[in-house]
Amino acid sequence: MVDTDWLEARLGDPDVQLIDTRSSGYDDSRIPGAIELRPQQLATTIDAVRAQLMPPMQGEPVLRAAGLRNEVTAVVYGEAPEYDPSRIVWALRYYGHQDVRYLDGGFAAWVAAEGALDTDPPMTEPTEYTIVDANEDLRVTGDWVLMQIGDEPYDMPAIQLVDARSEGEYDDGRIPSARSVNWTRNLEGGFLKPEAELDTIYQGLDRTKTTVSYCVTGWRGSFDWLTLTALGFEDVRLYDGSWAEWGSGGFPVERYQLQ
Repeated sequence: MVDTDWLEARLGDPDVQLIDTRSSGYDDSRIPGAIELRPQQLATTIDAVRAQLMPPMQGEPVLRAAGLRNEVTAVVYGEAPEYDPSRIVWALRYYGHQDVRYLDGGFAAWVAAEGALDTDPPMTEPTEYTIVDANEDLRVTGDWVLMQIGDEPYDMPAIQLVDARSEGEYDDGRIPSARSVNWTRNLEGGFLKPEAELDTIYQGLDRTKTTVSYCVTGWRGSFDWLTLTALGFEDVRLYDGSWAEWGSGGFPVERYQLQ
């Protein structure tokens, strides 16, 4: 996580590359030097499960066309919904990009801080970006999760599961043993909440234990992943197929029951 002061001090540094994930507005105004990359550009269907991250061989030409460079500090920013930039942060880390940061507060915070803006027509220069070594530990599958939660009644799971969906979605059906942390609870006014408040939200979770976040398609779940990573959890992963896969049948489902 970085803030606008951090970025202001490094604006124009050739070793820092900005990535704009907004759904609109990039052509009109952007932080100087920013390239454009939307999560949808890296989304594909895998084994009939939609909106998953492209495998490295498919993702590499997308990153080249966007103009991403190897060996830069990539700073990702966006607007609401904040899970768009967090999804790109996770995607780049999965693809093996070593230094990826999330701009807290996004484009709105930069404008509020009266940061410089580029309003000239954008010019994209394709690169020869190379995905050398994808970090497979950051992405898990439904079969892997099933193995980790063990047998019914699923009271001794080997992992911690965090459900980033709404509370209503969680009550309607969830992965057994999962804890509900609606991704919006991490934020206040577009900024990540103070660490003390986040510690309360995630109280009871073991920072040393493998923790997996999920939602419906892995996008909202990426924000819980980002938050847990920022809090210093040692091993945080994303279930990319999420409920789109798990809830389609073939996996055990736990539901809210009135007492």
